Amino acid sequence: MNILWSFTKTGIWKINRDHTKAPTERSLVIWEEALRRGIEMEGLIIYGKYVEHHRAKINNKWHHFESLPIPSRFAEDAYEWMDDKWELKKFLLAHRIPTAYGASVTNLEDALKIFNKGRKPFITKPQIGSRGRHTTTHIYTKEELIHGFRVAKKLCRYVIVEEHLVGSVYRGTYINGEVVGILRGDPPRITGDGTSTIKQLISIKNKNRHPEVAKVRITDHLKEFIKRQGLSLATVLKKSQTIDLSEKIGTSYGGYRAEEITITHPKIIKYVKKAGDRMRVPIVGFDFIIEDITKDPDTQKWGFIEANSLPFIDLHHFPLEGEAVNAAAKVWDLWDN
Repeated sequence: MNILWSFTKTGIWKINRDHTKAPTERSLVIWEEALRRGIEMEGLIIYGKYVEHHRAKINNKWHHFESLPIPSRFAEDAYEWMDDKWELKKFLLAHRIPTAYGASVTNLEDALKIFNKGRKPFITKPQIGSRGRHTTTHIYTKEELIHGFRVAKKLCRYVIVEEHLVGSVYRGTYINGEVVGILRGDPPRITGDGTSTIKQLISIKNKNRHPEVAKVRITDHLKEFIKRQGLSLATVLKKSQTIDLSEKIGTSYGGYRAEEITITHPKIIKYVKKAGDRMRVPIVGFDFIIEDITKDPDTQKWGFIEANSLPFIDLHHFPLEGEAVNAAAKVWDLWDN
């Protein structure tokens, strides 16, 4: 028996058999697919908290896993380093997969050297960390670079300093040799009409937002963010001029998500598959930025920025736009052989 599950024998920890109480949407879609396949699945409750530790009974044997069930026969070496953005960048460069110009640094002097060599704007972020924490984008000046470097340093000793790629952030999910989904994730954005101020455009956006999209809040952080783009709440954007209001991606920040694998240029899918094949892991989520997902990537400035060893596959199940993808089914297909 797995050591964590042995505590359920004492009564201190408990077993959850109710899939509706799965701790995350990721675990929920895995559990729902297990039920459809007649696979018995359970979760742990530790001191009253539902956690990501699960087990599934396959061929009368319990298999333990964290959120995503992966058979033990698969190689997992790359999971030890793929979440490290600098190790990933070295991997991408070695395999000639596009990535932004930049490097990992530990001191401000080296950060400034990278900044001065590249094309503005830049971005700073912790070498290890996820979901945009302590990330600073749209860096144009030395002063902004120093600030961004210090913000990233709060989370990690090593800081990634790289060129800021323009476009939406896409999640390419790779499972067992196949690219199963390409999800577009947008930060909160507004587009000018030639007469309205940024503050007015935010109000219009909030009134017309999708019901699953949160309102954009006007905060000091938002004001500072647009200031780095030379803008203020009183600025009138030109007609069709589009700007981001935050570096945060997702509906909880007022952003958007759409499943776009059906319109993705074939070369992009080949790049995602190549990255997954070369990593030699059964499941990985790649984040990349590109302006137009439908066009030849070799004619655009774009690149991979992150790899995720435990990707949120549920995002493909619940897009606000586009056809949903049952990524959980692809995960359980790993057990077919």
